[in-house]
Amino acid sequence: PKMSKFWAFFLLCGLLSPSQGHLGQIPVVSQVDKEMLENDGLVGGLLGGDGLVGGLLGGDGLVGGLLGGNGLGGGLLGGSGGGLLGKQGLLGAVQGLTGLKIVNITLPRITLRFLPGIGLELKLYTQLTIDGGSAAGGLLRAQVEANIVARARLAQDASGALKLVIEDCRTLLGDITIRLGPKLPVLDQALKSVLGGVLPKLLCPVVDTVLGVVNSLLGTVTSVLPLGALGNLQYTLGSLPIIGDKSIQLDLNVIGQVGQIGQLEQVGQVGSIVLPPVASGVSQLGLPPSVLSAVLGLLRGTGTLDTDISAGSVQVAASIPLSTSVLLSLMPELAAAVPPALPLVLQVRSAGVPVVSLRNGRATARLAASVTVLAARPGAPPQPLCTL
Repeated sequence: PKMSKFWAFFLLCGLLSPSQGHLGQIPVVSQVDKEMLENDGLVGGLLGGDGLVGGLLGGDGLVGGLLGGNGLGGGLLGGSGGGLLGKQGLLGAVQGLTGLKIVNITLPRITLRFLPGIGLELKLYTQLTIDGGSAAGGLLRAQVEANIVARARLAQDASGALKLVIEDCRTLLGDITIRLGPKLPVLDQALKSVLGGVLPKLLCPVVDTVLGVVNSLLGTVTSVLPLGALGNLQYTLGSLPIIGDKSIQLDLNVIGQVGQIGQLEQVGQVGSIVLPPVASGVSQLGLPPSVLSAVLGLLRGTGTLDTDISAGSVQVAASIPLSTSVLLSLMPELAAAVPPALPLVLQVRSAGVPVVSLRNGRATARLAASVTVLAARPGAPPQPLCTL
């Protein structure tokens, strides 16, 4: 619902987007409300429980495979005693804890906050259930709260595509609750000390994986977008996105390829687009008339706007039949060359570059066209009579 305004821009990218010849670079400006992205966009959809996080970090995903008993968690924190925190490892030698293993991790709660002029901050809160043993005897089960805080910066790679680059990732441990086993303060401190050094190596790669998927989506903004038989359109970034207090502004250029030949069509220079002040919860798209002209130009270049009109193809009023009789009543001088009562065919062909103007909230497209009148003779090719 709210995100429809944001994704409408990318849907437009898909619609505006194979025909050769460059249409030039046309600027397009989009402003997306930050709160809409933070609350209902990436967090609520892509990074929500039913989205990427639910699949990637769920029990059958990365957590189940990488951090589960048979994965990295089982090996690094292994229960056989050979892992880093096993009986023969660091913790067994120093603190007397053995066989620590991550047995459960709750679905993370993600908070996304955009940082003006920088990028975004991603906070991931989760709870880990850890099983193990104690030199004091008996089983040990502890629940650990973990907060992952990562800061990512918006950058462009060598191809000009957008990407998020992690500048800093920290894992902060919260409360440690001993649910089964000896409840000793020294044990709490031992767990917090050792896990504080190990968990960042396990959990920060999760953030890398999440941002990797986001980066693959960001890369589609500047990819070549097909228009079927018409051609291609590609959007390139005019500059890095501008992250403000209330909105994110994308400056894009539109590059079009028309036809299978090298004919060039230039739409000319377009001035900068100025958007009005943004209201809370509202996204805007600045679209110059040249974009619409370019798309209509794609259609004209492939003959999509051309048509043939005959009595059988359109509904014509009985008082205005498409026949030479009507034409002869208007142009009697054709009587010697054209027999009466022959059906007519009107060939409409577009000419020139379409021009689109925007005024008072309305778009008007002007397209020059020629109309050739032909007489359809039985058993013979249509005979051209005149061109308007």
